[in-house]
Amino acid sequence: MTQNYIRLIILIFILYGCTNNQSSSINSTFPTNPMHAEIITSDVDLFWETFDELLRDTIQNPFERYLKEGSPGLQNFISNQRIVGPDELKELVLSEKKYYSNIRSSSYKAVGFKNQIKASFYALKYLYPEAVFPPTYILIGRTTSGGTASDAGLSIGVEIFSDNQARTAYGRPSLDIELLPFLTAHEIIHFLQKDDQNNETLLKHCIREGSADFIAEMIAGEKVKYCNGPNVYEYGEQNFKKLFEKFKETMNKEELSPWLGSETIDGRPQNLGYWIGYKIVKSYFDLMDDKKKAIKDILNINNYKKFYEDSGIEDDFM
Repeated sequence: MTQNYIRLIILIFILYGCTNNQSSSINSTFPTNPMHAEIITSDVDLFWETFDELLRDTIQNPFERYLKEGSPGLQNFISNQRIVGPDELKELVLSEKKYYSNIRSSSYKAVGFKNQIKASFYALKYLYPEAVFPPTYILIGRTTSGGTASDAGLSIGVEIFSDNQARTAYGRPSLDIELLPFLTAHEIIHFLQKDDQNNETLLKHCIREGSADFIAEMIAGEKVKYCNGPNVYEYGEQNFKKLFEKFKETMNKEELSPWLGSETIDGRPQNLGYWIGYKIVKSYFDLMDDKKKAIKDILNINNYKKFYEDSGIEDDFM
């Protein structure tokens, strides 16, 4: 999406405002107007304050205070096992002191992305008028996750980003700090997605991740594709038919490896499930004449197998 297009969307909402046409399917008290979306970075300052305390006295654990006084978004990172607890955070930080020191200056740059994040929210409101905008919490965790969406809002782990080529001692490379707004766009889509918790198939999870990438690309730009690595989408396109034939063999099973969140043993990039889901969703979107209805359909899937069939994706690789 070009910068001029983003500016046009912002201008439309400044001039005419965002109407409160929240769908009854979204039960939320969060703002319907992107202008009122909160982007909260207080956890970043609190982390570095407690980080310095730890380096002065490694016997104590000041991260107990960090986790106790942190935002609701930080609490969500604790409860869903991304941070786990203060002892686990202390152990990781002490083993990765060099890495955390390297990403410190870039973590403060998160404040400068507020306008860019809100620009993507305005674009989303144009495409999906039912959208609501929970708080976005930018925080620092254990290098285990870039972001998640919960009832509390969006939680973005800024420590996995850097403005230099940082790498943890255990081998995880940082992402370019410029990708943070794109990951945030991905997570707002997850927040708005309907979920069927009785269905945990590979097909469902790939479509959900691909949906978030597809719509995030529309509202923020194509760099969202690089949030899982520089070559996931490129590799997928180069091996389209072969990968889809493999995917069809297991897409109705609940085993997510090696498509999502796991190492691969055959040299393929991790997280090719994002690319596969993106291709399915794009195929569905391209078939639909009413594009806004297509966006609404994508965010409210209640039958993933039928959505796959309706997408016509198999016509692309047969």
